[in-house]
Formats: sequence, structure tokens, C-alpha cells
Amino acid sequence: TEITIRQIIEAKLLGFEGLNQQNKNIIFESCNMDRVKLNNELEKIITLFHDKKIDTEKLEKLLDIEVNDNFNKIKDQALLGNSKKTNDLLSITVIEPEKNMLYLNMINQRLNRLLDINEIDGANLEMKINSLKPPIFWKDKKNFLDQTKKWDSRKIKNLIKKTLDIEIILKSNGSINKELLMKKFIVDVCHLA
Repeated sequence: TEITIRQIIEAKLLGFEGLNQQNKNIIFESCNMDRVKLNNELEKIITLFHDKKIDTEKLEKLLDIEVNDNFNKIKDQALLGNSKKTNDLLSITVIEPEKNMLYLNMINQRLNRLLDINEIDGANLEMKINSLKPPIFWKDKKNFLDQTKKWDSRKIKNLIKKTLDIEIILKSNGSINKELLMKKFIVDVCHLA
């Protein structure tokens, strides 16, 4: 849960100067609720900041926040079905083939959250979103709300199956152009929306 992830961050970085709320949020957002990724990120932080003084700018570079943020923007626009913005973002963002599993994981996490919303009883969408645990971050609520209007359970399950198919192709075919495959998949997500 979000609480346990934050407790792990605080326990592992106990005694580090500069471990403020902003830096905790940066670490939390970079791990995407994945405990293994969290432990890897914390090891990188401990190694880089051996003097136990965390610098926010260095932390963002270390955790590759900008690249992940750019992909989050692509993911959000694709799930909204906004083909113009998706194409614009795809043209300026480097899709790193070695991060394809991370990208698929980011898409699947959003799809699973959208599926959770579809399975909650009630008519008021705003109340359903507010009842999610862990909660949707405030800066992401508008995109999430708009995406819930585009995706029903059937479409979500269909897309989750496609992400699994893409994962199998990426893992089993070493000669395929992985960057091109991922870009095509994102365009397909946009069209499905």
C-alpha cells in the first residue's frame, strides 16, 4: 500500500538530510507501487548520497523522473484518444527499448485503476474516484476522470490482453525493433480510446 511504501522509504533513508515531503513523493512516484523497484531505487539513492545529504535535482536525475514523466504524458494522451497530442509527444520523447517493460507496467497500472473504477457500484464518478485506495494524486485526477469516461470494462480487459501479447513479443523476439513496436502499440491504444 501507499502507507507501507512510504514507511519503507522513511526507514531506509533514516538520518538522511533533505528527506523532505517533496523528495519522498519523488521516490514514491518513481517506484509505481512496486516494492522491488522501490528497493532498487533506494539502493541507488543510498549509493549516490553516501554523505547522507539528498539533493532534489540530483534525485530527479538519478530516478529518471523526466523520462518517466514524458511517458506518463504520452500514456495519458493515448488513453484519452487524443491522437494529435500523442503523436506530438511521441515525436519529442525518446522511447528507450530497455524500459519497455516499465512502460507496459505504467499502462497496465492505469488500466487496472480504470477497471477498479468500473467495478465500484454507484453513479457518481467523482465519489467513486475519491473512494479508491491508494488515492489518485490530485494532479492526475482530471486525466483519470476523463479516461474513465472513455474506457469500459470490456475495452480495458481487451487492452490488458494486448499489453500481455506485446510483453511476450518483446521478451521472445530479440530481432524486432522494440522502439517501433512500442510506438505502434501506443498509437493503437489511442485509436482504441
